[in-house]
Amino acid sequence: MDNLQPGQTLGPYRIIIQIGKGGMANVYKAYQPSVDRYVAIKVLPSRLAESKEFATRFQQEARIIAKLEHPHILPVFDYGESDGIAYFVMRYLEAGTLKEKMEAGRPLPLNEIDRIFNQLADALSYAHRHGIVHRDLKPANALIDSYGNIFLTDFGIAKLLESASPRLTQTDAIMGTPAYISPEQAQAQPVDQRSDIYSLGIILYEMVTGRVPFVADTPLAIIFKHVSDPLPLPSSIKPDIPASIEQVILKALAKDPRDRFSTAAEFAAAWKRALEEKEPARRAPGAISAPASPATTAPVTRAAPRSRRPTGWVVGCLAGACLLLSVAGVFLLALNWQNLTSADPATDVPTQIPTNVPLPTETIIPISAGSVLLSDDFSARRSNWGTLTDSDSSIEYAEDALHMLIFTKDFFVWSTPNDKDYENVHLEVTVINNDTDPTTTFGLLCAQQEEWSFYYFAITPAGEYAIAKAVTGETDFFLTNDNQWASSDLIAHNASSYRIGADCGNGTLTLYVDGKQVDSVSDTTYSIGKVGLLTWSGKDVASADVTFDDFLITSLE
Repeated sequence: MDNLQPGQTLGPYRIIIQIGKGGMANVYKAYQPSVDRYVAIKVLPSRLAESKEFATRFQQEARIIAKLEHPHILPVFDYGESDGIAYFVMRYLEAGTLKEKMEAGRPLPLNEIDRIFNQLADALSYAHRHGIVHRDLKPANALIDSYGNIFLTDFGIAKLLESASPRLTQTDAIMGTPAYISPEQAQAQPVDQRSDIYSLGIILYEMVTGRVPFVADTPLAIIFKHVSDPLPLPSSIKPDIPASIEQVILKALAKDPRDRFSTAAEFAAAWKRALEEKEPARRAPGAISAPASPATTAPVTRAAPRSRRPTGWVVGCLAGACLLLSVAGVFLLALNWQNLTSADPATDVPTQIPTNVPLPTETIIPISAGSVLLSDDFSARRSNWGTLTDSDSSIEYAEDALHMLIFTKDFFVWSTPNDKDYENVHLEVTVINNDTDPTTTFGLLCAQQEEWSFYYFAITPAGEYAIAKAVTGETDFFLTNDNQWASSDLIAHNASSYRIGADCGNGTLTLYVDGKQVDSVSDTTYSIGKVGLLTWSGKDVASADVTFDDFLITSLE
C-alpha cells in the first residue's frame, strides 16, 4: 500500500501525519484549507484503482455511506480518487477506541457496558434500515470521545473490498476480523444484518467477561472455531453474570442466523429487559468469611475463632485462620484454626433478596464536625498502620497510600493505624477500587474490642452495603435490612473511587458514601475501641485490589 508523506496533497487535502495503519487501509490526519478544519482520510490500496469495476462500485458505495447521518456514526464528509488512490474523508476526532478500553482483559462496569452497547446497537439499527451492513464490526472500529460517546466507523469498507477481491491476495480477501466474524461470513456465504448482530454479540460478550469467546494460534483457527466450536458460556468465565444477561448473549451468538435476533433494535430491547429482570447480587453475612457470590443461594454458616491479639495489628482471616502483626512489624503469629477455641456453629442464615427497602435520604456528611483526632494521607507514615505480606494477602504502603491485596477466595483483612481507643468519632477514607469485580467489599471498622468484636461499615461496587456487628465466635449480624445485604442508588456502580464515611458513637452507627447518608442504625453493644480499614474478597473470586487514601478521624459533637 502506498504511504503518503506529511505535506503531500491528496485532492484538496494536505497530509499532516499518519494516525492509523491496517492491512487494508491507512488513515491520515489532514488539513482542509477551504473550510479551515482537520479531517481524517482513509486511503484504500492503490492497486484497486486499476479496476474500472472497482472505481464504479466505489462511487456507488461511497455515495450511500456518505448519506449516513447518526449521532453515533462517524460522518463521511467526502470521497474521491486522486493519482490512482481512492479515499474517504471523515470527521477528525481526538479519540481512543473501544479496543483500547478493553485491552486490559477485564470486564467493564455494567453501567458502562449498557451505555456503549446501546449506542452501538442504535447506530447499527439506523444503518441497517438504510440497507447497509457493516461486515467488519469490532472494537477497533468504535471510536470513543472524551465524553465517552461512541462513533462507529468503516461502514461499507468490507463490502467494497469484497468486490475487489480478485485484485487482492488470498489472505487480503478474507474480509472481517477473525475474533468477531460471523460463521456465515467466515464461510463466504451471503450475509445480512444478522451477521452484524453476531459481531455485536461478540463485543458484548467481551465487555461482560473481559475476553472474546474464541482464541487460537492462527486467524484461520479462530475462524474455524466460530463455525464449528460450541460457544464457551459467559458464566464459565464470569460466574456472577445474571442468567438473563447470559441468555441474551447466547441468542445473539447462535451459529444459525435464523436463531439470532432479527434486528439490532430487537437485540437492544432484549438487553434492556435482561437488565431489568436481573436479580441484584445478594450475600449472606458471615463472620470472617466473604459473602457468597451473586449466583449462590446456599446458606453461609461460619463462626469466627477466638484469638488473642497483640497491641496494634493487621489481620487476615479465612474461615478461622488468622494472621496477627504488631505495629512495629516485629510480632507475627500464625494461628491454625484447629488449635483455636471456637463457638458452636452458628445458625444457617439463608441468602434473601431484601424487599421494601426504603430509599435513603441524601444527607451530606458532616465533615470535620468536631476536632481532628487523626489525619493521614499515608505519605509520611504519620500512623503505624499494620502491614503484612504473605501467600494470602498483602497490606503495604505504596505510592503514598495504603494498598490491600488479597490472593485468596473468601478472605477478610483489616488494618488499624495505632493502638488507641476512640469513642464517639466520625471516620472517613477515600477508597480506590482497583479490582472491578462486584463482590469485592471494602470499608471502615470501629469500636474494636480486645477480641474479634467490632462494628464495620462495608460497601461493594455493585451498590450494596451493610452496617454490621461482629462478635467473637458468632456469625456477624447485619444491623441494616433485617440482617441482609441491602442495595442503595446512592452508591455509584463500579465507580473508580468512593469516599466512605461513618459515624460511630452515641449509640448510633451511620454510613455515608460520597457525601450522602446511606443508612443509620442504633446499637449500644460497643461504645469505644480501635478503628481501621477492611477489604473482603468474594467467595468465588481469588483476588481483591483496593487502595486507601486520606484517612480522617474527627470527634462527634
